[in-house]
Amino acid sequence: VLAAESEAPAAVRELRAGIRGWREVGSPYEVARARVVLSHALRVVSNEDDADLELQAALDEFQRLGARIDVGIVERELRDAEDRRSGPLTARKTFMFTDIVGSTTLAEALGDQAWERLLRWHDDMLRSQMARGGGEVVNSTGDGFFAAFESAHAGIDCAISIQRALVDHRGATGFALSVRIGLHTAEANRRGADYSGKGVHIAARVSALAVGGQILATSQALAEARDFRVGDVRLVTVRGVSDPVSLASVVWE
Repeated sequence: VLAAESEAPAAVRELRAGIRGWREVGSPYEVARARVVLSHALRVVSNEDDADLELQAALDEFQRLGARIDVGIVERELRDAEDRRSGPLTARKTFMFTDIVGSTTLAEALGDQAWERLLRWHDDMLRSQMARGGGEVVNSTGDGFFAAFESAHAGIDCAISIQRALVDHRGATGFALSVRIGLHTAEANRRGADYSGKGVHIAARVSALAVGGQILATSQALAEARDFRVGDVRLVTVRGVSDPVSLASVVWE
C-alpha cells in the first residue's frame, strides 16, 4: 500500500520488516516475493545496486524452489534493469489492463484470509495465462495487472482465455471473481520493465470503462486482430485524451 501511494522510503522499511518476519516462520517463497517488491521500492529511491541484489536473491530462491513462472519474471526484470541504464526505447505493443470489479466490497464480505486466498488464485491464474500467451507482466495494479503483448491477436486471445478460466472456476466452485479487461495498441516509451505514454494511458482508461466479464478493445487493437467477433463500435471520451477513442466489446462467450 505504501509503495502504491508513492511512499517508497516507508515501503522499504516495511518490506524489510516483512522479509524478516517471513524468514522467521520459514516461508522462503514469501521471502522471495517480498524481495521482488522491495526491489521495486528501492528503484524508486534510486538505490539501483541494492535493488539488483534483492532481485538476484529472489531469483536464486525461486530457482531453488522450482518456481518457473517467478524465475522468468525476475530474469526479465534483471534484463530490463540493465536495459533501462541504456536509456528509453520506443516500442509498439498491445497494452492490457485488468481489474477485479467490486474488490473492496468482496474483501469485506469474505474476510482477510479468504480474500487473500482468492486473490492469490487470481494472481497466479492471470500470470499463468499471460505467460502462456506470450505477454509481459509490467506490474500489478493491486487488484489487477498491467501487461504488454507483441501483437493485438495475442493480447485479445489472452483476455478471452482469462475470462473463460474464470467461467470454468465458477463452474467448479460455484463462485468466481468478476474481472474487466481493456486493450489498446500503440507506440509507447519503454524504460527497463516499464512503459509510459499516451497509449498506456488510453489502455488504462478503456479498462475502467468495461464492466465485469467484459473485454473492451480499441479500434487500433481490433484492426490488427480482425478474426475476433466484436460488438458495435462506439466513440467515447476518456479523461486526459483530447480526441474521442473508438472501441468495441470483444464477444468471447
